[in-house]
Amino acid sequence: MSLNEEQRKNIREYIKLFKKYSESEEYQRDLEERKAREKFLSEALRKDRIESMTEFDFGEIISKLWAAGMWANKEYLIQKIINDNGLDKIKERLNDLLYGQEPFEKRFDRFVRNVKGLGPASITEILCFFNPKEYGIWNDKARKALKILGFENVLPLKKYQISGRDYIKFNQVVKNIAEELREAGFKDADLLMLDYFLYEVWRVGELKQIEKEPKKYVFDHDEIRDFIRDIGLSLGFEAETEKTIGHGARVDVIWRAKIANLGVVTYVFEVHKSGSIDSLVLNLQKAIRNPTVQKVIAVSDKEQLEKIKKEVQGLPDDFIRALSFWDAYEVEQTHEKLSEVIKSIEKLELVKSEFNY
Repeated sequence: MSLNEEQRKNIREYIKLFKKYSESEEYQRDLEERKAREKFLSEALRKDRIESMTEFDFGEIISKLWAAGMWANKEYLIQKIINDNGLDKIKERLNDLLYGQEPFEKRFDRFVRNVKGLGPASITEILCFFNPKEYGIWNDKARKALKILGFENVLPLKKYQISGRDYIKFNQVVKNIAEELREAGFKDADLLMLDYFLYEVWRVGELKQIEKEPKKYVFDHDEIRDFIRDIGLSLGFEAETEKTIGHGARVDVIWRAKIANLGVVTYVFEVHKSGSIDSLVLNLQKAIRNPTVQKVIAVSDKEQLEKIKKEVQGLPDDFIRALSFWDAYEVEQTHEKLSEVIKSIEKLELVKSEFNY
C-alpha cells in the first residue's frame, strides 16, 4: 500500500518537527526508557518464558505497558485480568497469538475474543514489543495522528476495536511511514519509533485544535465506555463494564465505592450512540431501582443528549433528580488530561508498587 503525494508531504513536514524533538534531552530520556522496556519485554515474551509465566511475571508485563499508564492502581488491573481469564488461559492465548501457526489474522481475532480486560492498545503494544519490525501500536493518539497525516479514508480510524484484517492493513501503512523516517535519516526507525513519531504528530497537531470541539463529534461506543471505566478507577472507585445492576438492567459502566461500615454507593453510566432512546431511558429506570444506585448518567454527543432530555420530560421527579448527562467529547478530554496527570504524579513515586515499572 503506497503513500500518495499529499500524505508524503504531510509526513515530511512533521518529520522536520520530529527531528527537533530527537535533538532534545526529552528524547534522550524517552529513548533510554524505550530501550529498557524493549529489553525487558522482548525477554519476557519469549516462548519458554510465557509457558512458565507466573502471576507476578504477567503483572510485570502489564505494568510495563504504556497502555496501563492510565491505571494508578496497576495491581487492581492485573489481578482483575487474571481473575476474569485465569492464568492458564492467558498463557495459552498469548502463546498462540505470538507463536501460533495459523494465519496471524485468525490468531489476533481469537485473542481479542477470548481474553477479557486487554484492549486494542494493550494487545498491539505487546505485539510491537514482541516484534517492532512487523507490528505497530493501535491507540487513540496514533489514530488521531494518522487522521492529521491524511489517512482517514485509508484506515478505519474511527474504530476503537479492530479486527485482525484491519490491523494488518494498519501495519502496512505504518511500515511505509517508517520508511519515510529512515529516508530522512532515522536509520533504525522501526514501528516502535514510529509510535513516538505519531505521538509527536498528535501532540503538535492537537495544539492547533486545543479546546476546539469538532462540529460533529463522532465517537466509538466501546472506547467511550472504557474511558469512563478508566476515569472511575483513577478516581478510586471500583469500576466495571457490561454489568448487570438489577433485574433486566445490564449497563455499560458502574462506579462503586464502599463507605466505611455504611454500605455501598453505585453510579451507573449508559453510553448511547444510536438506536432507541426509549430503551436507554427504560434501562436507566430499571438501574435506579437498585437501592445502592445514587446517580444514573446518560452519555452521548450534544445532539443525542438534547433528545434524551426531551424524552425524559414528564417522568417521575425522583428519576429526574437521579439522572445526569455527560457529553462524550468531554469524557474523551477528561480521560486524556487525567492520563497526563497520572503520569506526572507517578514520577513522584509517592506510592511504591510491587512491580518496578
